[in-house]
Amino acid sequence: MRNLRSTAGFTLVELMVAVGILGLVVVAAMQTFVVQNHAYQVVDQTTEAQQSLRAIANLLEHDIRLTGFMVPEGAAACALDQTNGPDTLWVSDADSINPTSQNRPALGATVTGGFTGAVSVQTLSLDNVVLDGTPFYDTNGDGAADSDFQNNGGVIVLDADNPTRGTACGNVTAINPGGNTITVDFKAGIGAPPPGDRIVAVPAHVYAILQGGPAAAPTFTLTRDGIALANDVEDLQVAMFFDVNNDGQMGAPAAENPGSQAGNPYVSSAWDHRQLREIRLNVVVRSREADLSNRFDGLAQATENRQAVVATDGFRRRVHTATVRLRNVGFRGVAS
Repeated sequence: MRNLRSTAGFTLVELMVAVGILGLVVVAAMQTFVVQNHAYQVVDQTTEAQQSLRAIANLLEHDIRLTGFMVPEGAAACALDQTNGPDTLWVSDADSINPTSQNRPALGATVTGGFTGAVSVQTLSLDNVVLDGTPFYDTNGDGAADSDFQNNGGVIVLDADNPTRGTACGNVTAINPGGNTITVDFKAGIGAPPPGDRIVAVPAHVYAILQGGPAAAPTFTLTRDGIALANDVEDLQVAMFFDVNNDGQMGAPAAENPGSQAGNPYVSSAWDHRQLREIRLNVVVRSREADLSNRFDGLAQATENRQAVVATDGFRRRVHTATVRLRNVGFRGVAS
């Protein structure tokens, strides 16, 4: 008798095995796709970070190169040097200075009251918030320029009668052009000024890194005068180079490049900034997301005297280092 049961097709067990194998293949393929797609995004982010790095480095180097323009040499620069966080850099604001018809090479607003020299918030009374007779910034939003100092910008303060006392620096939080006062949150001080000394305030650009987000996943933004320049800028470190014997050359590294691994931490009140000749800056950018590839660990980059971080986090980073010679400081042949 003929067997009517069909021998074609697959059994249920065979189908289940095939589906299981197909599922494993699909899962492996999807995992590979996810990793490759994420790697592509990280590489794209790294390229974007490199482009941002070029732009912000050009701006930083430009401002540093012009620092000291038509202001007292001793008030050209100031910094807050940190070993466990980003540094903050103040450089005199050349944008606000109009050199036309000036007969003074060292413009500055004389502080007539309110300055204590301490690290604190202080309201300074000035002889004028305009240094050169032509205001540059509109500080009250009425469409007319009224001050050479700007909101969220920086201020460098110098004892003009004793520049060896160094510089104080801080950020402007309020300006009253009519009353010729500015409120400054000082981050570095020089101590109480001696009676009778002429204290001078100079407008400055301030570069700082703003950290946000949760501690487990922080975000970093480089700011200039409180305005965001670029995201994912993880660190800014500076080193100051001084010509302490005025022979036109940098001498012993341990004494003349504070803020570096070879030298002492930089303290703005400990240096005569008329002897400042070069500033070395280090900018570290990173990708927004960590690279999930098992072939990449990611290690934080510590430059100058920043403490090294041993733990890996998977982020890709790029470092830009530049040493900028100051054009407007040193051997002017005039008193500051």
